[in-house]
Amino acid sequence: MPSEPVVTIRHVATVGWQVLLGGDQWHTCRKEQDARYIANGVLIADAVAHGERAGEEVARELDEVSSMVARQIGECEAWRLMKSAAAAARGETPTA
Repeated sequence: MPSEPVVTIRHVATVGWQVLLGGDQWHTCRKEQDARYIANGVLIADAVAHGERAGEEVARELDEVSSMVARQIGECEAWRLMKSAAAAARGETPTA
C-alpha cells in the first residue's frame, strides 16, 4: 500500500495558521485558506513525482501555487518541489 505524504497544518493563537513545508520549516499564513492551498500544492507535486498526475492543467495549478509561495515565502524546498513537479507534469526534462 503506497504511503501518502503527511502535510501538517496547525493554528497557533499568537501567530496564525502554519503549514509544515519540510523537515522543521514552518511557514505562517494569516488565513487558513492560504495554508491549505500551499499544503495542497505540496500534495499535488508529490503525486506528480509518483507518476499519479500529469498534464498542462496540473502544471498550471502548480505554477499558481509556486507563485504564491515565492511571493509569501521565497525560494524554499516546497517552492523547488512545486517548480520541478510543474516541469515534470509538462513532460519537460530537468536542465540542472
